Amino acid sequence: MTADPLIAIADGPDNPGISPAEVCEMLGLRDPQTLIGWTVEDTPWLADLEPGRTRSIMGGYGLTAAIADGRVTYLPVRLASVPRLLAGALRPNVAVVSGCWRGDRLVFRGSVGWAAAAAANADVVVVEVDAEAPDIGAPEIPGRIGPVVDRQRQPRPVVRRAPTPADEQIGAHVRSLLPEGATLQLGIGGIADAVLGQLDRPVTIWSGLVSDGLVDLDERGLLEGTATTTYVWGGSRLLDLAAAGRLRVVPVEQSHDLGALRSLQRFVTVNAAVEVALDGSVNVERSGGRVVGGIGGHADFCAAAALGRDALSVVAVRAEHAGRSTIQRRVEVVSTGRSDVDVVVTEHGIADLRGLGDTERAERLIAVAAPHHRDGLRSTLDRIE
Repeated sequence: MTADPLIAIADGPDNPGISPAEVCEMLGLRDPQTLIGWTVEDTPWLADLEPGRTRSIMGGYGLTAAIADGRVTYLPVRLASVPRLLAGALRPNVAVVSGCWRGDRLVFRGSVGWAAAAAANADVVVVEVDAEAPDIGAPEIPGRIGPVVDRQRQPRPVVRRAPTPADEQIGAHVRSLLPEGATLQLGIGGIADAVLGQLDRPVTIWSGLVSDGLVDLDERGLLEGTATTTYVWGGSRLLDLAAAGRLRVVPVEQSHDLGALRSLQRFVTVNAAVEVALDGSVNVERSGGRVVGGIGGHADFCAAAALGRDALSVVAVRAEHAGRSTIQRRVEVVSTGRSDVDVVVTEHGIADLRGLGDTERAERLIAVAAPHHRDGLRSTLDRIE
């Protein structure tokens, strides 16, 4: 292999636990570069990283400290672009993925994400196998399979936090926006669970990530057909739902494909934010100068919904975080442009931005900000246009 080989370690809730050092020992490599992504599990080897040799397609979660102190470099990349990068500028020499057996074939254990693209483009694929994992119907692992090793750790249990009263109010506002027969995309957390809990009509789910809230929806008879996702983060009930054929797990090339998303009927995307500017642009990456998240699929789903004929791009956010307004004059960094945001929802109401200029957009956003922040925001209106 070439000097400074690139090792791509698949991301997501069930990402492999193998360290880059262990991969090097298996394959006789030296001085690797490492590419990682969304990191949920405890990853002890992050503490031993040499600065400047590891990049991540996502920030936040388990990577916040490592990015802040320079051990990991955050790449501001939308998820739909990752397969193209893995075939070009970020083509890995080694891909490390999580798998399980389907007869004599190796298939992805759970989440797929960009792991399929990494495996297809790598010179060799290392598979960490969980012999006890159920087969949930995920795709077969492509590429040139090399070492197959036993999984050494169990996934971290998902801790679900009950939605707050503000989350519940946001969920009720989002419900009022949904048309009959909607196809819904949303993330994870209190607001997403509140939206699902408030639903009173059947929906189809097409999302980048699903969690146990999907099971609750199904048990209430409101999950229409088969849900589609690329990341799976939940307990045994969610795996049972997948095994029953109610969950289709696909690579990111399918889950985030703009053409496929635009073809969905009545597609409504509901995404979170760190900040929303008075012009409607959204920050999902930085807070106080620190990387706390990544672009991920936010920009992909918002763009698809903003372009769809009968679609709707919704950003749903609590009006305040730690005493600070989430509606701001400007955001620290623009992760999703204002042209891809149709509606902003907080617990204080719905700001429909469609067809409005900057001053009108600002007025509507101030109206859904926390009441005690509105005067300060309103004082900036004369500087909007």
